[in-house]
Amino acid sequence: MLLIEADGKSLFAEHGIPVPVGVVATDAGVLPPGAGPWMVKAQVPVGGRGKAGGIARCASAAEVTAATGRMLGSRLKGHQVDACLIEQAATGQERYLSVMVDAAGYGFRVIWSAAGGVEIEQSGTAQGRLCPPDPDAVAAALAEMIADEPDAWRSTVADIGHRLARMLVERELALAEINPLFVSDSGCVAGDAKVVVDLNAVERQPLLADMIRVRPSIYADANRKLEEGFDYVELDPRGEIGLVTTGAGLSMMLIDELTARGAKPLNFCDIRTGQMRGSPARLMRVLEWITARGSLKAVLVNIFAGITDLGEFAGLLATAIESTPGLQVPVVARLVGRGAPEARAILAERQPSMLVTEDLEEALARIESIVRGRPA
Repeated sequence: MLLIEADGKSLFAEHGIPVPVGVVATDAGVLPPGAGPWMVKAQVPVGGRGKAGGIARCASAAEVTAATGRMLGSRLKGHQVDACLIEQAATGQERYLSVMVDAAGYGFRVIWSAAGGVEIEQSGTAQGRLCPPDPDAVAAALAEMIADEPDAWRSTVADIGHRLARMLVERELALAEINPLFVSDSGCVAGDAKVVVDLNAVERQPLLADMIRVRPSIYADANRKLEEGFDYVELDPRGEIGLVTTGAGLSMMLIDELTARGAKPLNFCDIRTGQMRGSPARLMRVLEWITARGSLKAVLVNIFAGITDLGEFAGLLATAIESTPGLQVPVVARLVGRGAPEARAILAERQPSMLVTEDLEEALARIESIVRGRPA
């Protein structure tokens, strides 16, 4: 999960990485800090804000107010802008620095470029090095990678790399990126912060958990995970097909299948049937989230059960549907595994209009016919 820049920079500051003086504004009347010029940045958990109009350089307080007012309440790359970061503009030469977990290499990958900024992907100057997952190793590798930089910069940049790596270790992060890293003879300043959190580790990281909980509208999916204990990620707020699925890999495969057919899945879901413990509450929660979107045309339930008894699941599903008055679209269920015959019998009695099948192709074909308005 990607943190917004303000939270990423808060983590940077906790770990001694210099950041510009800034304030988070939720209305256009917030005064900018210190002397200008300033940067106004829309706080949404997505990259590419600059090219999408989500970052503005302002020379006066009036320009800050205008930029903040323009961004707040707008939508940027699929996200509503509820807050802006207003900070003093940093100065210096722009560089790029990141440290990330390289699972395949069993270590950290440090990446450095002498050409930071919005065109980093096209610069062709980035160089990477795989290191042991140790801050000292990252700092040593980075010191070699920046050998061509001025002498006055090298120890400072290497120290920033060391701090980034230590932050990854201590906070159990997946990625920490600074682009641009402003470098001058007086030191380094992080012009931006891209920090990717491992949600599976957040329960061991109270600082990260607090960051997520204090911004329920920005981190909606992460808050669902913290509160409910399973993964639900909204993919497209205008999606037409709500998914009630278990198994991350199986769920992603289903999303790919639907997308290849030209359908628009609303969400990813890994509900983990073993966590239900005889209660329909989790299923009801998913159906509530799905039915909150007016674009919904159908719900596809896809459960491949191992330990779970599908007869028990079918009873819970029927109860959840009966308890969700907002669910006014057809439901198709593909149920495979132990207790499938009993599940079909239960749903035939309690939800007679529902197609229940073990055949994925049949389930997808029915969903497609519903979405396209063709007779079943």
